[in-house]
Formats: sequence, structure tokens, C-alpha cells
Amino acid sequence: MKPDFSEFSYGYAVTEELVSLHRATIIAAPMFPSLYDEGQPGGGYDVQIPIAGRPVFLQFKLSDQLERSNSKEHKSGLIGLPYYRMHIRPAKHSDQHSLLLDLEASGETVFYIAPEFHLPAELNSFYLSRTVVFNSAAYSPQEIGPMPDDDEHYIVFERGSVIGYRCSDTARKVPKFSLNEGLQPVLDRRGKQRRDLREGGLRDISQRMIDVLARGEKRIRSRARSIDISGLRKIVDSRPPVESIGYMARTFFDAELLILE
Repeated sequence: MKPDFSEFSYGYAVTEELVSLHRATIIAAPMFPSLYDEGQPGGGYDVQIPIAGRPVFLQFKLSDQLERSNSKEHKSGLIGLPYYRMHIRPAKHSDQHSLLLDLEASGETVFYIAPEFHLPAELNSFYLSRTVVFNSAAYSPQEIGPMPDDDEHYIVFERGSVIGYRCSDTARKVPKFSLNEGLQPVLDRRGKQRRDLREGGLRDISQRMIDVLARGEKRIRSRARSIDISGLRKIVDSRPPVESIGYMARTFFDAELLILE
């Protein structure tokens, strides 16, 4: 069964919960009025960046639920019922997975995050009880690995399991990070330390993002698309790092950057 709520709705619920319960700070492009300080001349961000914290890029996904005995991965003996399927955007349509892979390889923390549920009633209930993150799972792009071709690929997983499977020509095990204790313990287990996030630290993040996009430009141009690296460099040089990071995260990586204190 396809999920009956949108990726935006799920992402909103996860983000609000991380901000309200887990002391996360969101780094966003200026599209949320609540993040915009209209009192400043010329506008600005009403965001208090912590001096130190752990930046995390999150790419929100949805999950199909499969519960029939003839479902492909169950029928082959790979996984029990019911299970979930999280799709990775195929390279023929999007360079997203490759960019997230490169961003993680640059030293940033990156996760796909997906619900272990699919019904609006479940989303509403978990939102009300502030347990959306508790009922979600995370995957590292590097653990998933590069896609072998431009075709459709996806991850299948059972609720509460510690592994999933990347389904391509053959199934490949992928560690699944349970979020039933929140995101902080996952970062602890992966050895992610607090970093200096004053202006220099934020500019380091924006430079890593630019470097990743510059390396991906040739690959992206081969699909008749462009990034305009020179224009992005002007943005990074002329805008505050919070603005340039938020813009690049959403526009090119389709990700949300949060800082966990």
C-alpha cells in the first residue's frame, strides 16, 4: 500500500519534533515565515545557531507497506510480512543519491529518514504523542552505496529490525538505524562529535557543499542539466553562511540541515 500522506507532511512532523524535543536548530532557506525576522531592516533570520553542535543532513522519504504473501521480497524468502519499501530516486531522473553520497564522504553526517508506518491516522497519532521520530528509521547513503545503474532501486525493511536490504539485481544488506531513542544516540554510536559552528565552522560546511556540487557538475551536465557553480560561489561569498547553506541544502540536495546541540 502506498503511503497516504505527503513527504512534506512527514518531513514537517519529524523536523518539528527534533526542534521541540531534541534541541535541534533548523538551517533553512527563507520560506518559513516563523524563521524570518521581519523586525530587522532588510530582513534576516531569527535563528540562534549554537556555538557548537552536530550538523545532520536529513533527506525525508516515504515508505510503501507490503503485506501480501505474493509480495516480491517476501515470496523470495528475503523478508517477513508486513514490510516496508523505501525508494531511492533513480539516477536517470535525479542525481540526489550521488550528491548525498559525496556529501557524506566529505565528512558531513547524512541520513535518509523514513517512517515505519504509512497511514494518516498513524501520522496524526504519532504527531500528537510526539513519537514520529521514535517510529522512523534512518539509513546512511554510504551504507546503501552507489547505485549499480540508472534504474529503479529501493530499500526494504521490517519494523523494528536492525537491517534492511538494498534491492538491485541481488539483495544487499544495509544497516538500519532505529530512532526509538532519538537521533542523538545514533550519532554517538557513529562517533559524531560536536563541532565549532561559529561563522568559520558554518563556512566550512558551505564550502564542502560547493565542492560536492562542483565535482557532480560534469555528471549532471551529461543529463542536460546544470548547477551554475559560479553563481553559487557568488552566493556563498556574499550571503551569510546560514542563508547559503539553507539554499543549497534544499535546492540541490533536497535535504534539511539540522544542528543538534
